[in-house]
This record gives sequence, structure tokens and C-alpha cells, in this order.
Amino acid sequence: MISSAAVSALLLFYAAQKTDGRFKKAWMLLAIAMIFQTFGELSWAIIELVFDNDPLESIANIGYLPFYPLFSAGILLLPDAVASTRERHRILLDTAIVVVSAALVFWVFIIAPVLSSLSTGNTKLLIIAFYSIMDLVVFSASIHLLLRKLNSPGRFPIFFLAIGTAVFLITDVLWAIEVQKSIYISGGFKDVAWISSYLLFGLAGLLQASENPSDSLKFLSNSRIGRSSIMPYLPHLGIGGAFSLLMWSYEYPQTISQSIIAACIGLVIALMLVRQKINLDERSQLLTTTLMEIEERKRAEVSLRNSEQEKAAILSGLKNVTVAYLDPSMHLLWINNSLQDLLGVDGNGCRKLHCYELLYGRSEPCSGCSAAGSLKVGQSQEGDMVTPDGRAWISRSNPLRDADGNITGLVHVALDISARKSAERALQESERRLAEIIDFLPDPTFVINKEGKVTAWNRAMENMTGVGADQILGKGDYEYAIPFYGKRRPILIDMIKGIFPDGDPAADSSVNEAICLDYEKSYDILKKEDNYLVGESYVPALNGGETYLQGSASALYDSNGHYWGAIESIRDITDRKHVEEELQRSKEEAESATKAKSEFLANMSHEIRTPMNAVIGLADLLMDEKEENLTAGQRECLDIIRSSGDTLLSIINNILDLTKIEANMAELDRRPFDLNECIQSSLNLVITSANDKGLKTSYTIEEGVPQVILGDPTRISQILINLLNNAVKFTDQGEVTLSVSSDRLKDGRLELHFAVKDTGIGIPADKMSRLFQSFSQIDATTARRYGGTGLGLAISKKLTEMMDGRMWAISKVGEGSTFHFTIQVDPVIGDDGDALESSHLGLAKLHPGSARDRLISDRRQIDNELNILLAEDNAINQIVTKKMLNKLGYQADVAASGIEAIQALERKRYDIIFMDVQMPEMDGLEAAREIRRRWPENGPRIIAVTASALKGDQELCLEAGMDGYIAKPTRIEAIREALASCRKEEILS
Repeated sequence: MISSAAVSALLLFYAAQKTDGRFKKAWMLLAIAMIFQTFGELSWAIIELVFDNDPLESIANIGYLPFYPLFSAGILLLPDAVASTRERHRILLDTAIVVVSAALVFWVFIIAPVLSSLSTGNTKLLIIAFYSIMDLVVFSASIHLLLRKLNSPGRFPIFFLAIGTAVFLITDVLWAIEVQKSIYISGGFKDVAWISSYLLFGLAGLLQASENPSDSLKFLSNSRIGRSSIMPYLPHLGIGGAFSLLMWSYEYPQTISQSIIAACIGLVIALMLVRQKINLDERSQLLTTTLMEIEERKRAEVSLRNSEQEKAAILSGLKNVTVAYLDPSMHLLWINNSLQDLLGVDGNGCRKLHCYELLYGRSEPCSGCSAAGSLKVGQSQEGDMVTPDGRAWISRSNPLRDADGNITGLVHVALDISARKSAERALQESERRLAEIIDFLPDPTFVINKEGKVTAWNRAMENMTGVGADQILGKGDYEYAIPFYGKRRPILIDMIKGIFPDGDPAADSSVNEAICLDYEKSYDILKKEDNYLVGESYVPALNGGETYLQGSASALYDSNGHYWGAIESIRDITDRKHVEEELQRSKEEAESATKAKSEFLANMSHEIRTPMNAVIGLADLLMDEKEENLTAGQRECLDIIRSSGDTLLSIINNILDLTKIEANMAELDRRPFDLNECIQSSLNLVITSANDKGLKTSYTIEEGVPQVILGDPTRISQILINLLNNAVKFTDQGEVTLSVSSDRLKDGRLELHFAVKDTGIGIPADKMSRLFQSFSQIDATTARRYGGTGLGLAISKKLTEMMDGRMWAISKVGEGSTFHFTIQVDPVIGDDGDALESSHLGLAKLHPGSARDRLISDRRQIDNELNILLAEDNAINQIVTKKMLNKLGYQADVAASGIEAIQALERKRYDIIFMDVQMPEMDGLEAAREIRRRWPENGPRIIAVTASALKGDQELCLEAGMDGYIAKPTRIEAIREALASCRKEEILS
């Protein structure tokens, strides 16, 4: 018994290790219970055999008694079988009936007699009573096991567990009765029964741990082991036991009263009646369901007949498809209309005949017939068949079987594919010719289908990659990328499908991001042209060295317009890339040289303008000083000095303009302006020279030319002044005229056409090619007679091109020349007319010589109380600027650097500062920023005074917080306008 209990415990532990979830916990509790039982058996044997004492009242009970609750808990923890609500109610009633009946029997026959004998002081009876109660607990758990868990997925282990529990309980009851009557003797059949129960527990654990039951137990899978085979009998057993107790209770009047027995039996009967009511309801429902199923089956049979008729109609109406039902001997039973037409018989005339006999007079089936193959192997067969008349068929045959699996016939379906086979042969021939053409192409070319498998790989591709066509054809999964990149990855030919999804070239104009985003960076150039994609990339893994490739990929479509695949042609452009890189380096060197030249000229301009500021400024002061009592000769000399300075300044400005334009540093303004005023101001600058030569000047503006336009008036005036100056310079008699016309372009812009005509010396035809070239004159004699650098026309032409126009000339020697140029401008829209008016009062940019500003300035009274600070590091420029201010009636303080200017502001409030930009210690820009930071409100106006002429200087000054900009050489008119603007700002504010 000890060894059987120990083996059972081990097997139950093994079952717990092989399971999980609730099963693991349940089998673990059962194993622990068996350990206690093993301890009890060991203790019982030692006390009885070694010490020769009665083990009933010994330590052995410590092992036995925990077994019962632990074993019951393990049984209850096993998962329940799936059951409906009605089944759960019925199981609950059955459990109550059996448990109440069992409890009553236990009480009457075992527990009550024991309790009645306790007055004798016999402790053995008390222990027996306790064991009986524990047996009742295990019995209740076993009933739960039978009714709730026997249909669960692990029913074989539970079945043996239930049998072992039943054997154990019966043995325990017999033992209790014998002990109560003092007739128990160790050994005998009860020990065998206990050993059997332990082994059954162990067998249950072993079956639970096994993935598949042993072959010796497979017979149980076909037996009716389950809740449905046991549950109907248990309540009746309970009722029988209770009724027997009622009959025999008269023999035990001392243990329990008749009324209690009657009440318990009445409870059992009541529970049984409720159970029967549930059974009757269930059977009634089953009967209703059965009747409904019968009715449903009848409807299904009718539907099946209708369906068979519909199928027959459908099969009969199939065109080019033959359908036949054959018996196992391949006799025709039924054929559709297509096969009737083919055989030339009706449905009844073909019965019990073979199709190959009717059609071809053959004694055996056609080669490749799937019907003969299907009957031979007993399975569905399909294949291609060629009949003796040369027609090709694709057929499929399915055997029909009865309930026993015997073949009763078959269905044979055949489709005439002769036309398709002809088309396939034509397609194969076409593909062969296409493959030959692709193979003949000089550029490496390959083709993939929509599955991404290579279908063509020409000889040029073999030479480039070293991969033969036989190695790559039929390969997919980006195998074709390995020779180029050393790994599988999408390349240009894979990206082409994303351009035109679903084969529609108009569906999408962007490359599919999902395919291209990760790999498009490897292409130096990737662009879409028409219906194909072009890419250039560096391929390091090809030919053992650096290689640049250009690929062109295009999608291929079938006759229905669906995407079929793609083709890519590749070209080695390594040599071209090297040439382009060399050209790029040359271009960068040329741009660097141009930039160096521009900076050199700008610096030279700055260095020249600084001393010229003193030359021109002092000459202007002396010429305007009446009190100097200059003689006529002195005044003539001063006039020559000023005129020469102006000429030198004009040359510097032209050179600087040309440098800016060539270096792409020139920028155009865009603002509304009055075209009439622009033309008049340009003519006013040359009218004095024209009058001195006796020339007539005039201009005409055609009707339709808008008065106010959006453009750059300064650059337009510069072009007009250059052309008008040249016209006056090269004309000795006659006239100079300017005409303007306009055309409206398709995009809504305006094209203005200017023409400057003179009656001068004209230009020889062979010299016209030298026009518009930098530093170029018609000939040396012209340069000596008329002067000039030859930059004016070159600058003017480049300016017109910057304004989307062009310049040309028409000339005849002795009759004069006409210089034409066009520019594109925008018409004024909305409130731009108001913007034009406000632009005349603009304070940010100061343009020397503005007639309107001079008029305003003349109308204002000089405010001699303005506090002025001059920040200038050059001593000569300090003197010149102070003299100009003195002549205007102002006094100014001087600061030699930006730091001194800030220190002066700390001591005194100034209204206006003339700030030189380039100064030591702290330049003018930094000083302006510091002033705006420290005096953000009510700070002075800051006017930049600089000889620098680099691109963006004026913008840098304004961004630094300055309010205006004066270029050196400084004119007294510019200073007057700056002071007037300061006064106007006070009035406007």
C-alpha cells in the first residue's frame, strides 16, 4: 500500500508538471493529497507492525485526515465541461438529490450510530465519525466530478480518477462499518481495494501527462463515457437509497426520528419532480426542434431539386464548354447542349455510348483524357488533351462516390482551347522576336515581369555584369540588383511601377514614396520624363572600380492597359561624369575668380571714393561760396576739378555696376512709379547738353501705355540716361527723340518698348557687332573724339535682360541711329496708386537730386536747433562734412569711432547721426545696433555714410537699425535732404 500510494503521488506530480493553468493547480493538489496519504500508510504500518499497537488512535491520522480536503479541492479545481444553462440547472438538481440521499444514508448507518456510542468514551468511534464525514465530502466532490467534468477535454484521466475515488470511498465505508462493529482485521480484500484505488489515481495522472493515450486505452474513445451515460441513473439511485432508508428506518428508531427521515425524503422527491419537469421541457423542445428540422429538410430537398434543375440549365447553356456525366465504364449518362452539338446527337441518343466512339470511332479514350485517369486513380484529374481532329482541350474530371466511398460515376468538363493555343504560339513567337531585338541592343538591357522576375537579359548586360542570362532568367527577389550594389534592393526598374499605378499613365505623376524614399538618395539624378524614369548613380561594386551609370526605365502594359512589367536600359557614363566634374571645377574656379574680381573692384571703389569725397565736396563748397571772391580763372579751375571728379565717379559707378551684374550680385527693385516722371527726369539730365549743341529733344508715349507701373525706376532711368547721353554725344545737329509703346502679354504682364532715335553720325554695318561689348568703342578715333569707357551700352543691355527684355540697334552712317529695348513690368493693381504717392515721401532710402524732396526742403525753414553728431574716422572727411553742415547753418559734434559715438550719446541727446560704416574699434553697423538696444525709443535718426559698394550694403545698414543711406562722395544736396527728412518725420509724427 505504501509503494502504490508513493507511485500514485509521483505520477500525479508528473501530471502537474506536464500541464498548466487550472489543470496544473488541480493535479498538484491531488499529488500533495497523495503525499499525505502515503505518510499515513507509512505511519500505520510502522505502528501496527513494528510497535504492535493499534494505529487507529495514532499519529497516522495526521497523514490520512488532510488527504480528504486536499483531494476534494483538487477535484473541484479541475475545469468544468462546457454546458448550457439548462444542463447546469439539471446537474445542480442531480447533485443535490444524490448528496442529500448520501448524507442521509451516511448519517443513519454510520455517523448517527457512532455519535450515539460516544457516551461510552470510545475515541475510536469519534475518529470513525470524522472519517465518515470526510468520506461524505469526497463523495460530494466525486459526484461533482462525474456530473460537471466528465465531458471536459481530458475525460480519460477524469474517468479513471472517478473510478479510483469510487473504489476508495466504498472501501472506506466498509472499513468504518467493520471498525464500528469491532470486526476489522488488517489485510484482506480491503487493502487490495485501497491499492487499486491508488493505482487508478496514478493511472489518471499518467494519462493526463501523456500527449496521446496508449493503444490499449483507445477502445474508450468509441465507448459512451460521459455525462450523458451516467447522469440519468444517479438521481434514481439516490431516490432508491432514500426510499430504502424509509423502509428500514424502523430498525433504527434510536438514531433519527421518522419525521426527519420523511422530510429529507420529501426534499429528495421534490428535487426529483423539478428535475423531471426540466427533462420534460427539454424533450418538448427537442421534439419541436426535430419537427422543424424535418420541415427544413423537406424545404432543402425541394431547393436541391430546383438547384439541380438550375445547374442543368446553366450547364446546358455553356458555350465552348462540354459537360458530361459518365458511369464507371465511361458510358455517357447526360451531356449538355455544347457536347450534343459536337457529337451530333440529342441527350437520349447518347446514353450508354462512349464519346470517343461517337466522335472518332475509337475503341479507347483519347490520349490525355482526364476522365480515364480519374477512374483509374479514383481522384480528380485535369490535363490537356488533343483529339484526333487536331483540336486542343483542357479537361477536368471528378469522381462521384456513394456513402460507402464506391465510385458511382464522374463529371467530365472540357474546354476547347484551340484558339488560345494558337494565340499562345503566336505570342511565344512574338516574344522570341522581341527577345532577339533586346539581345541585339547595344546598351545593357533587361526586362522583368509584374512578379519581379527577369524575363530578358541581353548580351550587353552579360558583358557589363559578368552574369550570364542562364544564371539570372526567372530569378526574382531583386536578384538583378546584386551585380550592381552587392545586395538585394529595389533599383530604377522597380520604382517605375510606382509612377503609374494600375497601368494608368494619368493616375499619378509622383514616384511612389513607399518604394523610392529609402533608395532614391543613392541616385545623383532621379527624374521622370514623359512615361519613363531616368536616374544616374554611382555604383561601387561594378567592374572592380568606380562606375557611373545612367538608367532609363519604362513600364510595360498588356493589351488591356494593365501593368505587365518593366524594361530598363543602362549606359556607362563614367567618362562623361569625369568631364562634368572637371567642368564643374572649372566653373567654380571661374566663379571664385569673378567673386575675387568683384571684391577687388568694390574695395578699389571704396578706396577711390574716400579721397574723392574730399575733392568733389570741397570743390562744391568753393563753387557755392560767393564770399570767396573767386576770379574767373579760379572758378574755371574749380569747375574742371568738379567735372573731372564727376566723370571719374561715373566711371567707377559703371565699372561697379558691370561687376555686380556679371557676378549676379545686382538686384532689381519692384515698386509702383510714374513712368512720365521717370522719362522727364531722365531727359532733364541731358537737356542742358542738348541745348548747348542746338539739338531738339522730345518724347512721345503712345495711347494705352499706363502711367503708373510696377518696376525698378532707378534702373530704367539708368538705361534711358545712357542711351540719351550717347544720342546727344554723337549728334551735332538735328534732334533726339524718345518713344514708348506697350503690349499686353498672355500672362497679364506688360512689355514696354522704348526707342531712342538720333540724327547723329551713325554706325558702320561692319562695326555693329562691337556694340554692347564691355570696354568697347566703334573705333579708336571715336574714343579719342567723344570719350567714354564703352561700358554704358554693355550695362544697359544686361539690365534689360535682367528685366526679361532685350536691346538692339538700327543705324546708317550719316543718317543716325535708333536704339531699341524692351522690358517686362506689371500693371498696378488695387491700392498701388496710393503706394506710389507714399513712395514719394519714403524716408528709408535717400536719393540725391530728387526734385520733389528738394522742393520740400526749400519750402522748410532750416531748423538750426537740431543736435547733430558726425561719426567719421577720416580727418579730411570730417572737415568736408562739417563745412557742408556749416554752410547749411548747422553745427556738428565729431566722433572718430563707434565707441566715441556711443559715449557722446551718453553725454548728450542728438537728433541725427551721420554714421560712417567702416570705422576702427567699433564699426558703424555695430554702433547702430548698440544705440537701438540702449535707446529703443526716442533715439536719434541714423544716416549711413559709406564708400562701400558691395551687394547688400544698404540692406545691412537698414537691418542694423539705420534710417537712411548716403553714398560717398557726399553731396551737400544729400545732406540737405537727410536733414529735411528728419524735420518731415517730426511734422508727420
